[in-house]
Amino acid sequence: MGITSRLLGVVIAFALGSGIVAHASQAPERPLVPATLTSGHTALPVALQTAASHVAETATGTIDPAAAIRAAYQRDHVALEHLRQQASPLKSNVRPGFNQYISDREAALAEVERTALATSRPAVASTIAAMDTLVAAAQARLDSELAQNSADKSTGSQQGKQSDSKGQSQPGQSSQSGQSNGNH
Repeated sequence: MGITSRLLGVVIAFALGSGIVAHASQAPERPLVPATLTSGHTALPVALQTAASHVAETATGTIDPAAAIRAAYQRDHVALEHLRQQASPLKSNVRPGFNQYISDREAALAEVERTALATSRPAVASTIAAMDTLVAAAQARLDSELAQNSADKSTGSQQGKQSDSKGQSQPGQSSQSGQSNGNH
């Protein structure tokens, strides 16, 4: 097995090196830049990041299940923190409840990791799926809270426009109500 592993390592190194050399010769003005797996406007989409992580975790899980679970825990913990940051537009009376919800998800995530790593042969796929489910539920809750927040803001702004128009003459009110009927 030692010779096979070494041979495989040499083949992978040769293929990777050949790919880098081929890229450098075809596009010397565009050097290779490592791709970062962070969310943002110029980074990889979240779905692609998740897919890449799953492939890496599956590969790692066959060799070192504990390392795959720890990597998934780290990824999901970071995802929960990003959700906490994305909740900043929520109303001040809703945000503490959402932050507590995220803290509860983080505690559950840590418990899933601890439980899996306490076994002699952890079930990688089901453990990672359970951890990902915690993050997906938190994402769904954030989406719901943000949608409700947006709906509340638009309702408040429409009520503000209507109260402003009540101070105007009757023709202003009829045109305002005609516009609002068209918008619904």
